[in-house]
Amino acid sequence: MHIHDVLIVGGGPAGLAVAARLREHTPSATFTDDEHQRYHWIRKHGRKMSIKNYRTNKDSLPTPPSSPESSDCGCEHQTPAHEAMDMLVLDADGADWMAKWKRLFKTFHIDYLRSPMFFHVDPADRDALLGYTYENEREKDVQALPGVAGKEVSKHKKKKTIKSQGRFLGRTPDVDERDRKDYFVPRTDLFDAHCEEIIKRYRLGNDMLRQERVVNIEYEEITSFLDAENDSVFSDDASEDDRKVFRVTTDQGVRYAHLVILAVGPGNAPSIPSVPGLPSNVPPPHEGFTHAMQIKQFPPSHVTRKIKARQTSNMLIVGGGLTSVQLADLALKRGVTKVYLLMRGPLKVKHFDVDLEWVGKFRNLKQAEFWTADTDEGT
Repeated sequence: MHIHDVLIVGGGPAGLAVAARLREHTPSATFTDDEHQRYHWIRKHGRKMSIKNYRTNKDSLPTPPSSPESSDCGCEHQTPAHEAMDMLVLDADGADWMAKWKRLFKTFHIDYLRSPMFFHVDPADRDALLGYTYENEREKDVQALPGVAGKEVSKHKKKKTIKSQGRFLGRTPDVDERDRKDYFVPRTDLFDAHCEEIIKRYRLGNDMLRQERVVNIEYEEITSFLDAENDSVFSDDASEDDRKVFRVTTDQGVRYAHLVILAVGPGNAPSIPSVPGLPSNVPPPHEGFTHAMQIKQFPPSHVTRKIKARQTSNMLIVGGGLTSVQLADLALKRGVTKVYLLMRGPLKVKHFDVDLEWVGKFRNLKQAEFWTADTDEGT
């Protein structure tokens, strides 16, 4: 029985971000830029000279210089493979990072991401994606979000919009002009290339991924799993046998881990309501209807044949989110005669699902207001 240190369920952007974060010694979410420079300097040069510990007031003696392989500097060198955290990533869609993400973006023909430049997977630097763009001279592969930064939306227009649509619907983000560079969106291939750079930097190769679908997760003492499987005790330490671990059952076997992280995103089975006249017990794909997450070809082959034969083709899309609009636009561009978009409420146009005050650079202000409030009303 082998027990992994960490098992991540999901190999998408969130799973990649978590894996990279666990390999980063000085994440930007915890350390300032000055602290980054100091810690990286200590990691790189600390063995060559004595450094005084301000708590103990003692000097640490220099040690012989280490080789690049044995150095744990977070900038140029990496932790040796035998000392790195034992991680395993399980993904139902493929044995590569972001397999489902790449498939859906290609199927939906999404050229640009919706999220701004500071939404990325690099744990070391908030502006890593922006820096990668300039470093590789790919400034043309980013696109500005109109009406987000600067004076593109005047105060007068904001007040007029709020008055006509209500304070919530008409609200627009307040972004400082100096942060304009953050509110560009990258091309899909630019973001993908940056992710590949992170995979290489933190040595998150495909050897740590397995294409397996998780069906059950249990958390019990090690001995209970050993008894159930008639396995031999793998540790001579009795206290080790009393510890609890996770048993992750997949469609390929059983995995064990001390820590399990779920990064599944919209990974659950799609819920399609029963419609009179449509089969309910037939596994996907269905001819005539499907869920957006199960699309392999768009438009489907039977619709494409109608388009090529110059016959009238109609399509009904149920949903009022971003995906529904992307599919409606793509269907019209690819020759569908008429598209019906069915949604529960009125059409809402927003750049982001969450107000930038909660996720932007100065989110700590809103978060502090929330945690210090006596009630959640009005926050």
